[in-house]
Order: sequence, then C-alpha cells, then structure tokens
Amino acid sequence: LKTRFYVIFGITSRCQPNINNSKQVSPTSTRTHQDRPCKMVEFKCPPMSLNPVVWGPPSTAAELEGQDILQGYLDYVDHLDKFPLSRVGKICDFTISGQRFLEQRGKGMKGKAGGKGKAQQPIAPAAKDDEGFSLVDTRTGPGKSSGKGRSTTNNRTKGRGKGLNVNYQEGILGQKQKSNYFNNNQNSSKGKGKGKGGPRRNVPSFKEWSVETKTEWELKQEIMLHSLSKLQVDHRLVEFKDLLWAGKLHNFNRVFDRVTTKTSMPVKRFQDLQFFSVTTSDDPHLQQFLTEDEEASVIATDDALAVLVAAARSMYSWDLVITKLQGKLIIDTRYGSQVNGLSVNETAQEPPSNEDKESINSPLKLSQEASCINQNFSQMVLDHQRPAKEMPEPNPFEEEDEEGSSAASGAYRYRKITIPGRPKADDPREAAPVTIIVRTEVNCRVPDAPENKGYCSVKALNEYEPKPNYSWRNSLEAQRGACLATEVKNNSFKLGRWTAQAILAGCDTLKLGYVTRTNPSDNSSHLVLGVQTHMTDGFADQIGLTRNNMYGILRSIIDLVQGWDDGKYLILKDPTKSVLRIYEVPWDSFDSEEEEEEEEEEDQELDEDGNVAPTQN
Repeated sequence: LKTRFYVIFGITSRCQPNINNSKQVSPTSTRTHQDRPCKMVEFKCPPMSLNPVVWGPPSTAAELEGQDILQGYLDYVDHLDKFPLSRVGKICDFTISGQRFLEQRGKGMKGKAGGKGKAQQPIAPAAKDDEGFSLVDTRTGPGKSSGKGRSTTNNRTKGRGKGLNVNYQEGILGQKQKSNYFNNNQNSSKGKGKGKGGPRRNVPSFKEWSVETKTEWELKQEIMLHSLSKLQVDHRLVEFKDLLWAGKLHNFNRVFDRVTTKTSMPVKRFQDLQFFSVTTSDDPHLQQFLTEDEEASVIATDDALAVLVAAARSMYSWDLVITKLQGKLIIDTRYGSQVNGLSVNETAQEPPSNEDKESINSPLKLSQEASCINQNFSQMVLDHQRPAKEMPEPNPFEEEDEEGSSAASGAYRYRKITIPGRPKADDPREAAPVTIIVRTEVNCRVPDAPENKGYCSVKALNEYEPKPNYSWRNSLEAQRGACLATEVKNNSFKLGRWTAQAILAGCDTLKLGYVTRTNPSDNSSHLVLGVQTHMTDGFADQIGLTRNNMYGILRSIIDLVQGWDDGKYLILKDPTKSVLRIYEVPWDSFDSEEEEEEEEEEDQELDEDGNVAPTQN
C-alpha cells in the first residue's frame, strides 16, 4: 500500500510512508503533500454528563445547563422521543444476523444449483417450551381438521305457539320459511381436508350448536354416548295402557305397494291441510293427565323420547328441555328446536356440505325438503275413497276458525307406559316403577286388519343427488337390500328415531317410501319409486335397536334427573364429540323466545295468501 487513510472522528490524514528508507529527499527539492511526514490526529474525549438517575444521556435540556456537551450530542437528546429507548445501547446480536444471512443466502441459491442440491434451509428459532416438553416431529398429521365447531354468535331461536301448524310446503315453494333451528345459521366451522373444499369423511359438516351455552349454567352431568348401549331393562315387564285416542285414521292404499321404478308416481302436494308439531307443555291432554293421574311422574311426546333413545347414533347437535316440579318431569322441546326437523345423510361418510348455505343440497334446504316430503307422503298413501275412522276425541290442535283448511289425517294415541325398577337397588326411587304418559302418532291402518291391530307408521326416505354408479332408479328393484343397507348407514339417527316412535305408538308395521327428485337440480318436484313394508320388531333388530336398551336409556335418564332438585335442565348434544351434557338453567330460560315470536307475528302485516307482506319504503 502506498497510501493509508486514517479516519478518526471525521478527520482524514493522507500520508506516504517510508518503507525502506532507500529514497533520499533533497533538502532543496520541493516537497509535495505526499512527501510530508504523517502525524496522528489527537483523540480528545468529549466531556460526559453524569446522570445519577438512570443509565444514558440526560432526558431534558435542564439537566444539561452548565455542562460542556457537544452540539450533536445535545441535538440527539432533544430528539430522543423519535428513537425508542430500547434501541439505544442495544448489543449487536451476531447470532440473529448470521441466521438472516443464511436465510437470504438460501433464497438466493434457489434456482442456481441446477438440480444438484437443495438450498440451505434457514435455522428456525427454538420454540418456547412452557410445559417442559419439546416437539420432535413437526410434520402435519393426515386428516387433521382445523378449528372447532363451536360458534360465538348469539342468535335466538324463535318457534311457534300453541295450535299453530308447521307446514313445510311454504318453505319449499319459496314463500315464508318457518323459523326453526336450521334458519339460525351460526358461524360455520371449516376444516382442512383433501381435495378442493370437499366434505370430510366421518366428520359432521354441520357442526353448529343448537343452543349457545352460558357461563352461569351449571354442568350437572356429562354422559358418553357409547355408554348408553349398556343400559338394559327387561321389555317383557314394561306395561302399556291406552288413555285416549284423538283425530281420525284412514286405511293404507295398497296401490303404493305395487309401485316400481318404471311405474313411479309423482308426489302430490297437500297445501290446504294443517300439520302440527305441538310441544309437551302446550298439549292440554298431557297436562291434564299429569295433574289427575297420581301414578304419572313423566309426560313427553314420542319425538322427544325417540331422540333420547337414538342419541348414540346422532352426529349433529340437538337439545331437549326437562322441567322438574314437585317430583314431576316434563320432557319438552324448545320452540323452533331442530328435533322437529329431519336430517338427511347425517351419518354418511360424505355428509351434505354447509359451505354454501343457499344451495339446495345444504343441510338447511335438505331438512326442509325431507320434512315437506314426509308430510305429503303421509297423506298421499292413504285410501281417501273409504271413510276414515273417527276417534273418540277430535284433533286437539285443529283451529276451527281456519276456513278452507282442515287438519291432516292421523291419530294421536295417548299411552301410559310403566317401566319397572330394580328390586335390588339401594335407592328406593330406583327400585320403584316409573310411569310415563306419552303422546304418540299413528298414520294409518292396514286394510282388513283385526280390531286394535294393524296400526301403521308411514315415513319416506329421499334421494337428492344420484351418483353415476349408484341411484335408486337403477338399483332399487334389483338390489332392495343393498339400498336399505345404504340408507341405514347414511341415516342411522333418523331411522332409529322412526323405529323408536313406531314402538312407542304400538305400530306393528313400518312403511318406508323411496322418493327422489324428478330433476336433481329441482327440490320442489319428486317421484315415488317404491314402498317397502317392514315389521317394526324385525326392522328394529335389523338396525340394532333393542327394546331392552330402549327402555333402559329412558329409565336411566329419568332416574338421573329425579335425583336432583326442582328446576329446569337442558340436555345438549355436542356436535363435535359423542358426548351428552346436562345443564341446569334458570327457570325463565327459553320462555322469552315464544313471547318475541308472538309479538313479531302481531306486528307483521299479511297478504291475501297469509304470507308476510313486503315493507313499502
């Protein structure tokens, strides 16, 4: 080097060193700036101010009075608010700098290796270990879903009051939709899965909670659903007694037994009929039996009891309300509860997706479609050429002021069921028998059946999306057993409910109809492809529902609630786990929903067809 640069506090000195003293400089020669001798610049330490409070420079100009401080230093102190104090005097971390260098170097080497090697991966910082464990394998496991299905939306479910019909025909036709559980769309839970947004296998796609729990609710009991299968009561000791028949009963039309896929029949619509779904607390006969019969300790409907019996088969969330007052239990459904609706392919490997809630194949639309089909099918298969058998009491829910409409055909059978206790039980309450008064439904009678026999329950299964390799049109005639087995697998909860309802109602026969869409893209037009007849007991054994287990579940839940104090309890099914939880809720819970619904109906203006008139701006 011929030149050196000394840069000290902004002062630069350039000099020519004498390496070997071989060159002599004449005294008479003119010296250039390169031949001048070098002189080190003096380093003078500036005066430092003392801050006895904290480490660092003074924070105010008042502390600098009388001290000889450089102007640049003073200027920095005046603008100290622009620079975070945490960054003043911070030690340089060469480890982090090295990691950033390796990361940038790895990115820069991508595409330059020519396939001969991989770019160096950046070193990930060690994760904080709060529990004293270290993660060994960071690879994502297969089939994991992200998020939990619980929603934080606080929506109220609004139902219908006493005596109002629930006609699903209107919702399908695009008119005013009934307020039910599926209309209260809470935040949907989406997870990761294979494919492009396709449904996950063996995981419910409709994971909303039917009721949003509150922190002040006390959790009384948590029941694992798989434990319900172990509960047994000898069904031969269960006693039945008819208390009251109401409504009317038609005979089944045997023409539908001969319907095939080639002679399919369109589903008729019965928009002029009234269909009812009345809760336990709104039934006047059940209230009367509970007060007059001293032996009666529980009142309920067949819908509510059937849900408890088939609870282990369910995937979606549902809830029931049990009110205990003076040792009496009222098993009821909330206003607008989903228990009154029907699910479609709830237990299938590929359940309906809820990503597009406006799609006709969403759980909401399919539930309305299935309910509409069952209402129409229950009236379509009746023999209207022969007069119906009138029961001792008329339909208790029919409204006389409705002009041009009548109640749908069907009979309500009020039964008294006595479940025996366990003689060896230590608790006297468990050793005593339990008497349940239940309201059941009978759809029709089998023609030429003996008296008090031949009662029939009519239900319909619906196909909404035929597949190229499997459809009822192609497989129902040749593979009836395979079609039924597929439906038992895909709709286990719904078929379990229907079977339990038929057993409680004393129906010897169960008629299952197979209904499909006329056009897969139209959910308002359907065809009946066939009707299968099953004996109720044989069909129950076929789907794995035994009478012993059925009465054992009812007896165990009743004994559990009877051991608690008087109050209101909520039975809630977890949509993400096979768990049944029972909460104690305040007395006024779910009562305000009915009042709000009635106030809204009074304030709304209706048009000529009875629908809500649009608001005019």
